[in-house]
Amino acid sequence: MRAMQELAVDELLGPLGFHEIMESHIVPFDVWMKTGHMEGVPNEIYYVSEPRTRDQNEWEEFIDHVDIMRRVPSDMFPKLLSPPAAGVCYAQCPLIYWSLQGETIADASLPILVYDRTANSMRYESGGRHGIERVDEFHRLEPVYIGRPEQLTVLRERMLDRYRHIFNNILELEWRMAWVTPFYMQQSGQVMSDEDKAQRSKGTIDFEAYMPYRGPREEAEWLEFQNLSIMGDKYTSAFNIKAQKGGELWSGCSGIGIERWTAAFLAQKGLDPEGWPEAFRKCVGDLPGEMRLL
Repeated sequence: MRAMQELAVDELLGPLGFHEIMESHIVPFDVWMKTGHMEGVPNEIYYVSEPRTRDQNEWEEFIDHVDIMRRVPSDMFPKLLSPPAAGVCYAQCPLIYWSLQGETIADASLPILVYDRTANSMRYESGGRHGIERVDEFHRLEPVYIGRPEQLTVLRERMLDRYRHIFNNILELEWRMAWVTPFYMQQSGQVMSDEDKAQRSKGTIDFEAYMPYRGPREEAEWLEFQNLSIMGDKYTSAFNIKAQKGGELWSGCSGIGIERWTAAFLAQKGLDPEGWPEAFRKCVGDLPGEMRLL
């Protein structure tokens, strides 16, 4: 998985000029109010509660209970914790937009090209959890790009070329592309109109991989393991991000889920490194020996 991460940086983000940033794992509710997450996926968010106080005396009964009973007295939490005012990162892009809220970007700095790989994404999948292809905590690199419509259209084609190179020449995957309802509409509970579907300057491209264990490729459900989106002014308007000379300012992102890349790769190439493509084996290097458990 670490090799996959470095592969994304070395073969995609670096060559295209993206710069790494670091952001918090915790997202205030006002950010998700602007992006639509609080309306669209409140049932999938992990919430964060602060202690009402750090005063040791206020926690004495809780500590004594743990010490004597050797269990966590969960019924005491309501009086010791504040109501949630934030959640754990669902996707990294909202905080990137929030950091630019109300700002005017100089034309010379467009397009903005940044990515985060610090914050792990947390989503309450419950019964949807399955192997490494759908987990509650997962690792992503989130490239975000902000610029003029024509700049992002060109960037999308360059990103597509880099993805093709990685998936065809290094990972040697069997994959396909499909235009789908953009993730930001799904996450805010919106439905994509026929006009939006026809307008391909904006929207989302899903990359889907064949998973052999699911059955014949003509009948089996393929795994969505990557996406590439241009959202128009959805978020630049929501966060009041402007360009120096006015006019349209668009944004997009392309969340790179390392677990999904790994799931697709292992499903097609197997667990034995000897059967992996030579180009990827060079990226991985020498693997450590297996841990022995007695």
